[in-house]
Amino acid sequence: MELSAHAVQRCSQRGIRMQQIEWLIVFGCLTWNRGARVYYFDRAHFRQMLLGLTATERQLAEKARNSYVVVKDDQVITVGHRQAVFCANKPGSRHYRRVDWRHGESLVA
Repeated sequence: MELSAHAVQRCSQRGIRMQQIEWLIVFGCLTWNRGARVYYFDRAHFRQMLLGLTATERQLAEKARNSYVVVKDDQVITVGHRQAVFCANKPGSRHYRRVDWRHGESLVA
């Protein structure tokens, strides 16, 4: 998987390694956002991944637990760490909030 210049910069800033990106793409959940694939771990997929890892790899995997990867056209666009807003803004989530993306404000008071 090829990384964009932006993704390389974000990896170094956020301490995310290439091995963690590969785990996210292979074992992570997939969702779509603005025409790009977003990979992240949910509890079940993360536990499934841990079964085949050694003790040292598990330590590295724990750091990737709350990370995400954005991929478009087989190129990693960016990487980051998930926050509560990441989960709350997905339709179908119990805590879904409608957000005006132009201004970043919640439409529901």
